Amino acid sequence: MFYKTGDFLDIGIPNDSRDNRIALIPADVKKLVDAGHSVFIEKNAGVSAGFPDEEYEKAGAEITDSPWKQEMVVSVKSHADSPFKENQIFMAYLHVEKGQSPELLEKLLKKKITGYAFEEIRDEKGRRLVNLGYEAGVVGMYEGLRTYGKLLEENGGENEFEKLPPIKEIGEDKAYDFLSKLNLKEKPEVVIMGYGNVYRGANEVLEKAEIKPIVLTEKETPHMEKYLPSLDILVNAVVWLPGQPHLVTREMVKLMKKTALIVDISCDKNGAVETCIPTDWENPTYKEEGITHFCVDKLPNAISKESSTHLSSMTIEHVLKVANGEELKTGLMTKNGEFVYRK
Repeated sequence: MFYKTGDFLDIGIPNDSRDNRIALIPADVKKLVDAGHSVFIEKNAGVSAGFPDEEYEKAGAEITDSPWKQEMVVSVKSHADSPFKENQIFMAYLHVEKGQSPELLEKLLKKKITGYAFEEIRDEKGRRLVNLGYEAGVVGMYEGLRTYGKLLEENGGENEFEKLPPIKEIGEDKAYDFLSKLNLKEKPEVVIMGYGNVYRGANEVLEKAEIKPIVLTEKETPHMEKYLPSLDILVNAVVWLPGQPHLVTREMVKLMKKTALIVDISCDKNGAVETCIPTDWENPTYKEEGITHFCVDKLPNAISKESSTHLSSMTIEHVLKVANGEELKTGLMTKNGEFVYRK
């Protein structure tokens, strides 16, 4: 077995070609190095997020072509085809607790990985300590406004939204600048389902454009029929668990105006919005029941520097604890070939 409590560890941080983010930024890598651990960054792993190799070298890390050879690996996302080694420690977003990724879970168990899921690291009240919902809300709402603008244009209307540049080309701060300069003659009716971190990000975007949304809490979302016929943009920002009823069914979607837009930031397939099908940036929208849906997955990836910085700030404390030999009270999913997750 690689790992012995109290040892200094060799920690690898890989480059995920399917994600523009990086798990730890240079300032937080330095904290691991200062604690006595050796950190190996895959070549160019941070470039897409705005952190070149030189910054990691200044932080004390070594640039490598083989981060997966190390005792511990810290990544943003996880994939079943990742080259895990027997008995490694692995920390990332895993998403295996609901049966979402059976092939990944099988691999983690077969390789006897000590696997921690960022999304299940919680405080004593059960609140998630690692959450990029705010960034998802910012990107989803901004791109939702752009998409709505295109819809208006297709239907012969003039608007300011279709002039907005893609957020992944300009970043979060410049996106706010563009929004604040909009001269809106008519403002869309925006309804947001949910009142958490995703809502906060979405509302930040709307505030910059001086749009006041209708926000529906858990008590109000079961009555969607009265909101759907008049709204222009429906934003799904709720936490939905498999088996729960749809908040917006396929039949309800038929109540909406043909110029309306659904922006599903939560992006659960057949989830709170029954007609949700996760998409990507190459083909971000589709139509169901005549209504345009924007359901792009991994939204924080579009503002990779901001998302990486926030993610790193939330995870470094927990990465340090695990590297120093501590077993976290929450987030542990697999150990010694067993699925050990407990709610």
